[in-house]
Amino acid sequence: MGILIARRQIVTLAAAAAGGALPTLFTTAAQAVGGVALAVIIAPNSKLTHISLADLRRVFTSERITDPDGNALVALNHPPRTADRVGFDNAVLKMEADVVARYWIDRRIRGRAGPPRTVDNVVLLRRFVEKFSGAIAYLRPAQLSAEVRAIRVDDKLPNDPDYPVRYVP
Repeated sequence: MGILIARRQIVTLAAAAAGGALPTLFTTAAQAVGGVALAVIIAPNSKLTHISLADLRRVFTSERITDPDGNALVALNHPPRTADRVGFDNAVLKMEADVVARYWIDRRIRGRAGPPRTVDNVVLLRRFVEKFSGAIAYLRPAQLSAEVRAIRVDDKLPNDPDYPVRYVP
């Protein structure tokens, strides 16, 4: 028996393909299980070795958290709507991009702390984390360098299968 596809379904699929959404329908099983890990990074000389997912969420929602040296952790983000930023927000903040935007608008209206600073490229992000005590950010493991160090999140590193800071592209 053949499969009938309504014209509306064809138009919907074509629109999704044009908008770039179709590839997400065809992720491989390996991507669905593993996904893209994002290493949480700090300066190599920091005494911070691990952070809980809950504390990481607090840092990236501008709550005050300090490292073992007493430095306030300062969160640095990738630009909005980039794959890693959206993935990080989903994995850590448990929010979609539009919800994150509304969250920060609401905080601004209420006179509370604003969002983390945005750094436009990986090279600058690594340099900033290296030079400023308390800076914390995230990168793909392949983007790590001697300038920064990955820390454990919930006692897991990015190469662990149940590492909590992952997203499916």
